[in-house]
Amino acid sequence: MTLLSSRVSALTASVAAAAFWLLCCAGAGAAEAGSSAEAGRAVLEEVMVVSRHYTPLQHAAATVTIIDRNEIERVLTTNIRDLVRYEPGITVRNDPVRFGIDSFAIRGIGGDRIVAHVDGVPVSQSFSIGALADSGRIYTDTDFIRRVEILRGPASALYGSDAIGGVVQMQTIDPRDLLSASETMGAQLRAGYRSETEGWSATALNAWRHGSAEMLLGYVHRDNHEADIAGGLKPNPRRSRMDQVLAKLVLPGFGTGGAGNTIEVTLETGRTRDKTVVNALLGTPPRFVNTTAMTGDDRAEHLRFAVEQSLAPAAAWADDLTWRLHVMRTLTEQLTDETRRPAAPRASTELHRSFTFRDEAWGASVIATKAVNAGSWLHQLVYGIDFEMGQATEKRDGWERNLDTGLVSNVILGEVLPLRDFPITRRVEAGIYIQDELRLADSRWRFTPGLRMDLYRLRPREDAMYREDNPSARPVKLDDQSLAPKLAVSYELTPRTSAFAQYARGFRAPPLEEVNIGLEIALFNYRAVPNPDLKAETSDGYEIGLRTRGDAWRATLSGHYTRFEDFIESRMNIGLDPATGMTLFQSRNLARARIYGIDLAARLDLAALDRFAEPSGASPLQGWSLNLNAAWARGDDLTANQPLNSVDPMQVNLIVNYDAPSGWGARLAATAVAAKNRVTQIDVPLYRTDDYMTLDAFAYVEIGARGRLNLALTNLTDERYITWIDVRNRAADDPLVPYAVHPGRSLSVNLSWAFGR
Repeated sequence: MTLLSSRVSALTASVAAAAFWLLCCAGAGAAEAGSSAEAGRAVLEEVMVVSRHYTPLQHAAATVTIIDRNEIERVLTTNIRDLVRYEPGITVRNDPVRFGIDSFAIRGIGGDRIVAHVDGVPVSQSFSIGALADSGRIYTDTDFIRRVEILRGPASALYGSDAIGGVVQMQTIDPRDLLSASETMGAQLRAGYRSETEGWSATALNAWRHGSAEMLLGYVHRDNHEADIAGGLKPNPRRSRMDQVLAKLVLPGFGTGGAGNTIEVTLETGRTRDKTVVNALLGTPPRFVNTTAMTGDDRAEHLRFAVEQSLAPAAAWADDLTWRLHVMRTLTEQLTDETRRPAAPRASTELHRSFTFRDEAWGASVIATKAVNAGSWLHQLVYGIDFEMGQATEKRDGWERNLDTGLVSNVILGEVLPLRDFPITRRVEAGIYIQDELRLADSRWRFTPGLRMDLYRLRPREDAMYREDNPSARPVKLDDQSLAPKLAVSYELTPRTSAFAQYARGFRAPPLEEVNIGLEIALFNYRAVPNPDLKAETSDGYEIGLRTRGDAWRATLSGHYTRFEDFIESRMNIGLDPATGMTLFQSRNLARARIYGIDLAARLDLAALDRFAEPSGASPLQGWSLNLNAAWARGDDLTANQPLNSVDPMQVNLIVNYDAPSGWGARLAATAVAAKNRVTQIDVPLYRTDDYMTLDAFAYVEIGARGRLNLALTNLTDERYITWIDVRNRAADDPLVPYAVHPGRSLSVNLSWAFGR
């Protein structure tokens, strides 16, 4: 066993011991609390993501991660990967070669199998093809986020298609976050620097109050270079610039509806541009073995617009009602320039490729809640409808120039450009759902059944470009429907401790690019064909857990088991076409899988447990606290009888916090990750990540009543490590693996200042 393995094992053992101790403390504390029910029923933290309306976290029969604005600022978050750095079981993929940070994965399920919302507006879908085209999902900048709630496990009973693995719900800042009750104007300015990317950032937030109306305008700019690689390997040179704007208008008491009637208008827009010298691909076999130069110029733009109204009709059919209209648009353009040396019989060539992906959606939703007392039964009903109509458009174009003759051709590798990999496709999604949280008066039991019905429709439109490139493939329509049930049960063991269990179904309608992929390359004698018989992917998730809280602690321990059916195998080889002799590829429902594991999250306030506190109540441990988070999971591909590669190795985080009453604080965060040894056994051995342990240090100082300086020194020990999600399914000898090594020791700093009058 290596020294590093010993450290990881030691930290893992400490997790088990700490978890046992915390739960024992919780039980003792809960027993004491039982003598005073009023003391035990203190104000509870509420979450939105579990029931689509605010519910006390203590009553939630699910595992929920909450990240608030204070935490986001304290760890100097600059992207969604930083956001979940200390949340085991939740990861974010990063492509270090060119395309950068992508999307969330929860308990081994990621990408478009996770529902992601920003202020209730769905985040765009992703699409990639080949090594030079990848449109990821576009999120709001972390400087605009006030709160993130992450629901782990299937959740289609409330969120419909794509909630097969979980839900990420982001809320952006409101004007009142910058305004005190007596202020009519508030502002916050922030500037930051990050050494690992030589990156600078600037943020300006402004809020105004005029009468009851509140307004907010925010702007973020980031300018980064390529991230360092620990160990000395030179990364691909890169320059990245990002600008985002957030605007809000909040009208409380709108019209004659009184205080319960609020209208909120939100507009968020942004653009990024990344210019990369893609040296990592030069000379890599087989496709780029003759490539001598490559550059990428990638641009993305997005817009999210929403109008919502919250009402309190106090009617027989609803106590509260919220309706929302939204528009979402994204545009990705990626340009690639490549130079190839001569390789007989081909001359030296220059290639230019472009990839364009546009995703647009228009939607509406209505959600209502109603409390009903029916005899001895108390009901809390949540019901509503969701509707969204969208269109996706994709195109690849380019040319090839013979550097000896100067001749230009629009044929690259046998593909005649421009072309579409799928036809212009319009999608319609509609869902109706209901959930009822019910309990007997004075009972400790809570039962929450739920059901959602969804309709899903794809309508492709053949244009001349698609027909010309796919003469043998006719796009097909798709109509699908799904029922997603849910049943959650919780039992209040004591006023401060509850046990819960849940069954929830998830599903994912067949993506448009899987139904109608259009790819025909005569040079390689293969063709992809549509599949009108694709079915929705489904998951059945089971979870049990224990949640406890006290004056000094809070902890959640849960176990989960999820079985997945009809996973879509993309573009699998289905044999030869007897008519043409071409090799055919088609997406089909084949894979069955399961994932099971354990999650732990706990926090301990040391001062509240200090037995040596002075008679006055003061404690030498005042301000000290511990956070302990851990996740272990195992996945199996039941179709191939192999390990499921998407599951991350075990991770443990132990965090020590200190907050001084004089306005400063510090944190030391340890992260231990086990080796990934359990991978699919195929003809080509796959790369396996080693175990590792990192230490990060953070500090902040309040400057007067308005200023704050935040500091971070990450990877204190200069550890050289690779995150599994960045390299999974890569061959052991893949020359791109070393580029996934994380940066070494790095310094981050930001200074913020608030104003108000």
